[in-house]
Amino acid sequence: MTYDGRMGIEDIVDEERTVYFDTYKLKKITGTRVGSIMGVSEFSSPFKVACELAGLYPGDKANKYIDAGNVLEPVLRSHLAKNVSSMLGSVLGIPEGHSIAVEEPVPMEMCGYDHFHNDKLFGGLVDGYIKVDNVRNSILEIKTSGVKEKWEDGAGGYTNVPMSYMYQASLYAELSNLDRIVFLVGFLEEDDYDRPKQWVPTEENTYVIVKQKLDMKPVMDQCAAWYNEYIKGGYTPEWTDSECDQEVLKYLKAFKRKKR
Repeated sequence: MTYDGRMGIEDIVDEERTVYFDTYKLKKITGTRVGSIMGVSEFSSPFKVACELAGLYPGDKANKYIDAGNVLEPVLRSHLAKNVSSMLGSVLGIPEGHSIAVEEPVPMEMCGYDHFHNDKLFGGLVDGYIKVDNVRNSILEIKTSGVKEKWEDGAGGYTNVPMSYMYQASLYAELSNLDRIVFLVGFLEEDDYDRPKQWVPTEENTYVIVKQKLDMKPVMDQCAAWYNEYIKGGYTPEWTDSECDQEVLKYLKAFKRKKR
């Protein structure tokens, strides 16, 4: 019988809007979870990520948007690797005569789904690194998006990186002792999500955005305090009436009814 994380639920108290759980198998804070804890994620919440960290909720089910991102990540990385000098040389300010290369990430299956085993609380998986003269220079973060307008910077460009993505990449930069992030973004039309394998990176639909990492010390301190209070304390923040939280709650309560 496959283990169901909901077995760790000790109680669901509607009056408190809180789930209590055992703390036997807690997960690490990954880059995608920082934005949720900080309350800036469009697709998650503190309650939802608490349930994920406690192992009660396995995360979102696969859909065409998630699938497209997974399919196109290696495609975009390969595209950058083949054109790295022309796409990154000038924006990184690398003089001619210096080598630029894309470093592939260690496959997730070969690293226990975590590239940062040296940190006990924070971890996650990077999309790669940019190396200059064979030395790591920047974190590579690859994204796909179907809403190009959200990235508009008001100056004719597309450099307005969502804060949840900035937190994610900045955490990985911090853990890698790097100060710079290279975002590689592929913009898709709605029809592309139905046939992602047919999508091809071009100058019109693929952009490079270079950012300095955020100051992550206060952010990580806040996340650690939140983790110690809720996750180690064995209870979630209060759920809200948001669709996101209600979907998680429905999933958790379904198991409670099944046990009875």
